Amino acid sequence: MPASSILLIENDLASGDVISNTLVNLGYAVTSFIDPDEAFGHVAEHQLVILDVVGGSRTALDVCRELRTIPVMSGIAVLCISATDQVEERIQFLEVGADDVMARPFDARELEARVEALLLRYQRSRDLVPLTGPDGVLPKRRRTVATFSPKGGVGTTTIAVNVAMAQALEQPDKVILIDFDLQFGQAAAHLNLEVKHTLAELVRDESALGEPALLRTYAMRHDTGLHVLASPPTPDTGEAIEAAHVEQLLKTALEWYDEVVVDAGSALDERTLAIFAAADTVILPVNPDIAALRSMRALVEHLNETGSIAEKSLFVVNNTFGRDLLRLRDIENALGTKVALELPYDPVSYLKAVNEGVPVVTGAPKSGAAGQLLKLADLAFAEQGAPTKAEPERRPKGLGALLRRS
Repeated sequence: MPASSILLIENDLASGDVISNTLVNLGYAVTSFIDPDEAFGHVAEHQLVILDVVGGSRTALDVCRELRTIPVMSGIAVLCISATDQVEERIQFLEVGADDVMARPFDARELEARVEALLLRYQRSRDLVPLTGPDGVLPKRRRTVATFSPKGGVGTTTIAVNVAMAQALEQPDKVILIDFDLQFGQAAAHLNLEVKHTLAELVRDESALGEPALLRTYAMRHDTGLHVLASPPTPDTGEAIEAAHVEQLLKTALEWYDEVVVDAGSALDERTLAIFAAADTVILPVNPDIAALRSMRALVEHLNETGSIAEKSLFVVNNTFGRDLLRLRDIENALGTKVALELPYDPVSYLKAVNEGVPVVTGAPKSGAAGQLLKLADLAFAEQGAPTKAEPERRPKGLGALLRRS
């Protein structure tokens, strides 16, 4: 019999004692938790989770479903104990991710047999897991993508929300959108989510900042499976968030989620620089007008002096006007680099999306705007980083020279 550690989630103390004593007498180490959220932070330390009676507003089915969203749970077995022997109840547990279901009342010998079988099965499966995929390619690594513009109103939040949603549609419960527009963030409004907790509360909880499972409890879950950490409710509450908080939060989030999308807003400070440092790709949207280009040019020059992010930048032109005011070549000359993608002029889709709280990629999936936003998500999360990298500094000419003038 393998010597293994088992995590027991049990709200009924008497029942928990029966299960725990049975397994301890067999040589297993058993750790019991009443609160599922507390238990989530310790699943990685065990080889098996036994889920029995759950208290509070969530059912055992809800907790089992949440367990399966934890990245490390791919190699950990889950045994659920159903209240009855009804087939429908056992099927429901299996459908939400349980590996086995045992009905009450049960015999100690049955518990022993099921536990030993699950542990043996998962030990064998881990031994057979290759370090690379079948094509010899390493598994996809986790990534952080940020959106930022030095000028507000250019679509930074719209891009962040749609890029995050595009990824969440492919990987439900594995993508989180963090709204670091600390003055007037609107990511939650773009998704029609009711805000209960924000970054302001999270940074005051030191345990949650360093513990992925606790951090998750501050995030809202959209129906599509996208998780969202909302910005502080007022600018003054956002002032308490420091660069160190940003660094720790992004590091912890990436331990739980496969992909992190950050709306970094339009204020450049130490917190923003911490986001840039953590990001694998930085999307820099700009409108095709002189003011927006001048602001972006100044940002690029500043970042080149303080520590360039050129190698991970994606410049995106957001065509917010009904007709072309500037040619793409002029915009690229002004920025001194290539533009990775253009978003088409589409006032109806964007306005409808914001007013209804439904992102373009889900509310108008056949629109040209949705198609480009999906393409942008692919570019931003490309395994080899941003495919269209900033080029070496060009000598300004034409519009570029104009923007350099004081």
